[in-house]
Amino acid sequence: MKKIMEPQLKPAELAGSNKQYGYINGRPGGNDTSLILGIVRDPLERKRINAEIMSLYGPESPSPIEQVGFVNFAPDNYELMMAGGEFCGNATRYAAYLALKGKPGQIQIKVSGVEKSLIAGVAENGESYAQMPIYSDPERVQTDLAYPENSTVYMEGITQYVDWNTTQIEGRNEEEIKAIGMDIIRRNGLDEGPAAGVMFAKKTKKGIEIVPVVYVKEIDTVFLETACGSGTTAVGMALAKKTGKSVVEEPIIQPSGQPIKVSVNYDGKEFKYAQIQGPVEILNTGVLIQTNSGPIAVERAITKEQVNVYLANGELLNAYNAVFGGSLYDEVFSYEEVMSDFMEYQQDGTLFFARSKDELVGFGASLPLSKRDEIAKIAVGFGIPFKSTQYMADLGVLEPWRKKGVGKALINERLMSFPKGTTVLMRTSEKNDESQRLYKELGFTQVKGMEQMVEQMRTSGKPEIDRRIFFTKVI
Repeated sequence: MKKIMEPQLKPAELAGSNKQYGYINGRPGGNDTSLILGIVRDPLERKRINAEIMSLYGPESPSPIEQVGFVNFAPDNYELMMAGGEFCGNATRYAAYLALKGKPGQIQIKVSGVEKSLIAGVAENGESYAQMPIYSDPERVQTDLAYPENSTVYMEGITQYVDWNTTQIEGRNEEEIKAIGMDIIRRNGLDEGPAAGVMFAKKTKKGIEIVPVVYVKEIDTVFLETACGSGTTAVGMALAKKTGKSVVEEPIIQPSGQPIKVSVNYDGKEFKYAQIQGPVEILNTGVLIQTNSGPIAVERAITKEQVNVYLANGELLNAYNAVFGGSLYDEVFSYEEVMSDFMEYQQDGTLFFARSKDELVGFGASLPLSKRDEIAKIAVGFGIPFKSTQYMADLGVLEPWRKKGVGKALINERLMSFPKGTTVLMRTSEKNDESQRLYKELGFTQVKGMEQMVEQMRTSGKPEIDRRIFFTKVI
């Protein structure tokens, strides 16, 4: 299970005229979810942010996002608001996991689509759980008279139709399954509520497997989800009513292949409580930047796979040489040089990538000073602490995306990740006035007399030497 990253940026922090929103993307048993740090009350702005996140993490991205929520982690006021104002059980589990930093505990959290606060938390085994907003009246679980094996389950914030006829979706592609699901939703008049879903359910040797189709009215989205908490609960409630007794930690296999366990307390007369529980995985963290050229995601590279994506498609090498191959540096780097550096950044340091929905547009990396012996030897002579210093090893933004807050975000994200009291050291060309201006604006001061002569292959095919100067700041 991946380490939880602290929120890196305060919500809606401004960089020039470009709004920025911190986010943490995760996988609560599937159902990949992006949680924006800070509640946005304006439904139109939520819809816009939802569309931007979806465009950045669409079906073709390494980690597609299925839904977006907004969270407040203030201990006395935990809150989750989904982009469409709907309720989501998996997002509730995920929010609790982040609020508790993955450690066992329990919170009360207010969730959109639900009147009362819900119980959510992290169990001793590391799985996250959430109370589900069910009605006590068994009549809220209604048998479909036309198809008696099926049930409509009414919950706060969402209604689910449990359909045990999976032959109708066998051999169908994603769009066809979504169309079948929406036809069932409309046929049963469920499309007028804030959210509705169809759970195509099947009993197998492994357990009950579901295929969830979920519709959210406010933002007009239909997803074939990789997991569904409310749908899992609906299956559990349908089973409980049919058998007349409680369901205890019944594993419901999600399309992701992971089980989410559902428990329903039912005495034959009323539903008293329902809960889902399952794994949570952190995918990446970062900041969304809204620019007039389109949204940018500045995300932390937590895994080697995130680096390999940009190495394999050539975007990282091309971007690196585009940044440093201009007139200011006139340098050229090989694939081996770039691969070696960025794998080291990911493994031993802190690495962020900036990308639009179409391409990689920037990068920022840091390493402990101890990982750069040549620079460390110079720094010690100027009183810079060896053990507690982070070296800002790389920063680059493609020219069309400069002056949009991207470079500043790449710096700030790294600064926010360092412990208080850390000394931060950066190096730049003595001719790079723009870089010097940016670092001074962020509170860095030049280390007088500290310089380094750097030799690097130029675009001319010959090695040349230029002078680099240093700036420092204590967090």
